[in-house]
Amino acid sequence: MLTSQLFGLICYVLTYVRYVRDNSLSNVILSVLVVVISQVLHQMVTMYYKKSQRADQGQEQQDELSTIFKILLKCLKYFQAIFAVQFVAALLYHSTLDIEKDVCSWKQGYIFTDIIGEFDCGRGGKWALFALDTALLLCQLLTFNECFTVSGRDPSETVREASMEGFNPHEFGVLSILRFDSFGVHDQELVFTSEQNRLGSQANKVRYGSVLTRDL
Repeated sequence: MLTSQLFGLICYVLTYVRYVRDNSLSNVILSVLVVVISQVLHQMVTMYYKKSQRADQGQEQQDELSTIFKILLKCLKYFQAIFAVQFVAALLYHSTLDIEKDVCSWKQGYIFTDIIGEFDCGRGGKWALFALDTALLLCQLLTFNECFTVSGRDPSETVREASMEGFNPHEFGVLSILRFDSFGVHDQELVFTSEQNRLGSQANKVRYGSVLTRDL
């Protein structure tokens, strides 16, 4: 299974290739921010999972989990906002971009693509940029989606997916974050399920420290 880190690396490569083609530093910054927030989310989800596995579930432990959840929810809001801004900014920039004037006249323009054989600056026109935009946005969504998957302490342990109220990555896949109302969350917990259990069902609703294991 491809990991969030690997998808993130692919995003960085696509971001660089697009930068060579459109000479937009703002698009680079926004793209990198989206991936960085996904990586932070993955760390938060992993931390939440590990802490929820401890046998001692006292008030202090629940307060820690609640704090992690609040940080995670705030990161989700940041991700949604920056992802939307990035999409609109890239679309507007590439729609009005004059490749001949804004890119080909750039001293270092198309160095990378010249190396791999594209000697004519502007070859492919804007369609190449829109294709890169589409590939990058899809890869960012895959990176985000994978950050809600955790395997626990034992590498051989069953992979589990995390979900919360109103957010079910298993049901809607990479489009889950686009449907998620981050301001309408009232529960303060993550639910972890194995791949054979349906996320979001009432039977799977558990409190801190509970993990549904895969049926053998």
